[in-house]
Amino acid sequence: MKGKHKKIGLLMLACSLAFVSACNSNNSNSGSSAPSSASNSGESPSAQASGAGSETVDPLGKYAEPVTMTIGKAVPPDDKTLPEGDTVENNQFTRYFEEKLNLKFKAAWIAAQGDAYDQKLALSISSNDLPDAMVVSEKELKTMVKAGQLKDLTTVYEQYATPYLKQMYDATNGKAFKNATFDGKLMALPNLNVDEDPIKLLWVRQDWLDKLGLKPPQTVDELAAIAKAFIEQDPDGNGKPDTFGLLGDSDNTFGPLYSAYQAYPGMWLKDADGKVVYGTTTPQMKEALGKLSEMYAQGLLDKEYAIRKDTWELINGGRAGMFLFGGWSTGWGLYDSFKNDPKAVWKAYALPLDGSGQYNATLGPVSSLYFVVKKGYSNPEALVKYLNLYANVENDAEAMAKLINGVNAAYFPLRATFVEPNIVTNRLKAVKEALDGKIQPDQLRLDQKDVYDKVAANNADPGKDPGSWMYSTSYMVGGGALESPMNKVLGVFYSQTKSMELKWPALKKMEAEMITQIIMGRESLDAFDSFVAEWKKSGGDQITREIEEQLTE
Repeated sequence: MKGKHKKIGLLMLACSLAFVSACNSNNSNSGSSAPSSASNSGESPSAQASGAGSETVDPLGKYAEPVTMTIGKAVPPDDKTLPEGDTVENNQFTRYFEEKLNLKFKAAWIAAQGDAYDQKLALSISSNDLPDAMVVSEKELKTMVKAGQLKDLTTVYEQYATPYLKQMYDATNGKAFKNATFDGKLMALPNLNVDEDPIKLLWVRQDWLDKLGLKPPQTVDELAAIAKAFIEQDPDGNGKPDTFGLLGDSDNTFGPLYSAYQAYPGMWLKDADGKVVYGTTTPQMKEALGKLSEMYAQGLLDKEYAIRKDTWELINGGRAGMFLFGGWSTGWGLYDSFKNDPKAVWKAYALPLDGSGQYNATLGPVSSLYFVVKKGYSNPEALVKYLNLYANVENDAEAMAKLINGVNAAYFPLRATFVEPNIVTNRLKAVKEALDGKIQPDQLRLDQKDVYDKVAANNADPGKDPGSWMYSTSYMVGGGALESPMNKVLGVFYSQTKSMELKWPALKKMEAEMITQIIMGRESLDAFDSFVAEWKKSGGDQITREIEEQLTE
C-alpha cells in the first residue's frame, strides 16, 4: 500500500503542480531596466551591486550587468535526465534565469540529496564558509540567525516581491513568515506547501450506498454500521461474502476517525492549559483506539490491514467499500476501479464528524524550508527576483515550453515546494465558474485552464482518457470535499530538537507497535497507558520540554 500511495503522490506532483507552483500570469517582464533600490541591510550603498541606486525598482527587471549568486546545491545522485553537455551550473533552468534576469548561478559545492547534502550544509554553517544563497531547514535557519550569518530580507522583500508573490504569502495569514521572522526582521523567505494536501477524507463507493439505501455516515457509529452493511449485504451483487467494509493500511492511517474523537496522532499540539502535548499520548487517542479495536473485533476492518502489501488491489478489484487514508488527489489512484467496473462510483466526504458536529482536518506545516541569503552578499534582492519567476513558471507559457520537458526539476538552482496554500480549491472554484458559463475558459490561468480542459473532456466522454478521468475525479470529487466546512488543526511544531535526533526513531517504532497491537486486539486498551508512561520515560518528556523551550525563544 505504502509504495502505491507514494507513487500517486509523485504523479500528483508531476501532473498537477508541475515543478514549483500554479501562479498568476498577469506579471510582465520589462526585460532590460535595472532594479535599483538598496536593501535595508546596514551596508553602505557602495556595497550594493547593480540592484542598488535611486532608479525605480523593477521586480522582474534584467540586471544591466551580470550578477552571480553562489549556491549550495543538492542533486539527485542517480538522475540521468540532464542532456549531454548540461551541468548543474549550466542547464535549461539556469539559462532561463540568466536570460530573464542576467542572474548567473555558480555552485559553491554540490552534494547528493539527503544525508550528504545535510552534512555538507552543516559543515558550511559551522565553518562560516557560506554560499551566497541556499535552502535550509527551520533548525538550520535558527542556528544561522543566532550566529549572525544571514541577511535581513525585510526591505528587499517589500521592494522587489511581485504582487502575486506577496499574495501567495498573505494567503497563509502570517503563518509562513512567523518562523522566518526574528526580532521583527524577515531573515528568510519560506517555501509554501499545499495546505490542502495533508487533509484525509472518507472515500466511499457511492453506488454501494445507493444500492443499499444508505446515506453517507455522519458519525463514527454510522460509519461502523455502513461497514457492516457492506460486508453482509452483498453490495457488489456477486452472491459471495467477499467485500470489505472499511480498509486501513500498514501506516495505521485512520485519520478522519481519529479526528472525530479530536485525537491527532503524530502531531504536536497545545492542550487546554496551553501546554505542549504529543497527539498520540492524549486521552482522546485512547478513546479512538478503543473504537477501532472494537470495529476490528467485529470484523469491520480488514483483518490483514497491518500486513497487507497492496490495499489498492482490493479497492480497484471492486471488493472495498470505504477507506480513510486518501486525500483529495486519490482520484489518481482510482482509475483502475472505474476501468474494471464502469459502474463503480467513488465519492469523497469530509466525514465522520465529531461530537459537536464538525469535521476536524489535520494540516501539515505551511512552510518547511527556507530560502536564505548570507550577510554581506551584495545583491540580496536577486533571491526575491528569482522567486518572482520561480513562483510563476506554471503560468508562463514561455517558461513551460522551455522548462517542462522531462529534465528533473531538482536542477532548478534553488528549489523547494512553492505553491498557493489553497491551490486546489482555488483551481476548482475557477473551473466550476467556467463550466457554469460564468466566465470564459480563456479567462482562466494556465494551470486552471489545464484542469478545465481535462474535466470538460471527461464530462464529454467519461473514462475515455485515463488522465482526464483522474483529473476530474481528483478535483471535482476530492477537491469538492475540501469545500466542506471543517475545523483545520495545525500543529505547533514541525521541526526537530536535539533529543529527537537520537530518540525519535525508537519512540516512533514504539508508537506504531502500540497502535497496531491495540487495534488488532493483541493488547488490551490498558496497554495505551503503559505506552504513554514508557514514552515519557524514554525521551518523550525531554523532547516535549525542548519543544516548549523552542516555542518560547
